[in-house]
Amino acid sequence: MAIDPRTHARSRREAATDEAAALAFASAESRTSEPDGRGSDAEAHDLASAREERIRRLLDFEAGWVNHGGAKARAIRAEFGWSTTRYYQVLDGCLETETALRHDPMLVRRLLRLREAR
Repeated sequence: MAIDPRTHARSRREAATDEAAALAFASAESRTSEPDGRGSDAEAHDLASAREERIRRLLDFEAGWVNHGGAKARAIRAEFGWSTTRYYQVLDGCLETETALRHDPMLVRRLLRLREAR
């Protein structure tokens, strides 16, 4: 069975994109702090701020993805550059956070009910 090089190359590119998205915050935590000691506090604040922004983006997308038109998988790829599997992993993880509950409590509760029903 021959492998189509176009499909094979696309799979590697998609995997690299998903891996980069998954490791983005981990790499931010591994940066070295500034010598005066303020770097770690500033980086921690930036990291927390970036996480909150990502949670808000995910919830806003999930609440209004129908407005994007077309298939949800295409909209996820266009908006985040992630596979649908990665998107749902990240979304599932953020549902447990206080930030998500504060941002859109009705959506979070609905998604948690749907998750529990499965």
